Amino acid sequence: MKSQKINLILVLFLQLPLSNLLFAQTSSVIIPSNISTGSLEKNILFYANERYQVSSQGPGISLDNLFNGRFDPVTTATAPSPTAPLVVLIENLPLYHTQLGAWIGWSSRMWMPTSFKIEGYDTYNGANQWVTIADISAHSEKHYMKKMPLGEFGKLRFTFYTASGTNGLMQLSQLFYIHPEAAQAYDGVMVKYNAAGNVGIGTTNPQAKLAVNGNILATEVKVKTNIDVPDYVFDPNYELPTLSEIEAYVKAHRHLPEIPSATDIKRDGLDLAEMNLLLLKKVEELTLHLIEKEKKENEMYQLMKAMEKRLSQLEN
Repeated sequence: MKSQKINLILVLFLQLPLSNLLFAQTSSVIIPSNISTGSLEKNILFYANERYQVSSQGPGISLDNLFNGRFDPVTTATAPSPTAPLVVLIENLPLYHTQLGAWIGWSSRMWMPTSFKIEGYDTYNGANQWVTIADISAHSEKHYMKKMPLGEFGKLRFTFYTASGTNGLMQLSQLFYIHPEAAQAYDGVMVKYNAAGNVGIGTTNPQAKLAVNGNILATEVKVKTNIDVPDYVFDPNYELPTLSEIEAYVKAHRHLPEIPSATDIKRDGLDLAEMNLLLLKKVEELTLHLIEKEKKENEMYQLMKAMEKRLSQLEN
């Protein structure tokens, strides 16, 4: 019985294609690290046109597509040529030494570049000079990647001379500069997605479309809401609560009518849109009370003036 099993294994082994046997002997796992190509979340050119200074010369091309990480192909408006190449210049890059593992290149889908040059401006130890990283002719692949030389490169320049497309047109999907020590993964933003499509930052259990457990710093916040803006307070038919009614409510509940209590806010949080509109409503109601108060003061003033005049007449 044992010999039959051994014979069966030998038969199955001999039936395997030779290519499978060779692959089993030679294949290996490449571990991403700072001495390998890493991975694209370390691409510091991600949205470079918004984070750094990017310009182009020659045939028109969408800079957004070159740096948005989607790898959508974009075609040049006209064909590049040795006398009128497409030049993409990226400036103000973070100055981190390339150490042992930084990589640069591009990708295409169809009409790939066939001759091009990649340069970097090295500032390490006061070098301050352009260094040619790649100068390629007769290229036939739809992608290109090369290991960066040692240095601190604050500028990169991609120059594309010819391409394989119809009438010499060129197509690019992405420019990238993979620099593991210059970029934190996804810019250091660690998020959590759940099955409902909610996103959490600093929390593993997001209860809203965006849940942030921490501070938020912004230069502008705009909130859209379906809550009615309380301009109805100025409608002639609006029943404005009297100050005596508000006083009685405050004495009984220790907060304004319609405004959540401190306990409610601590338990449920604060809805910015709702609270701002409620506060606006209270301001509008207070404005109406002040207008009414001013009217009564004017009436009293006119009455006092009339009484003074009458008194003066009686004295005379």
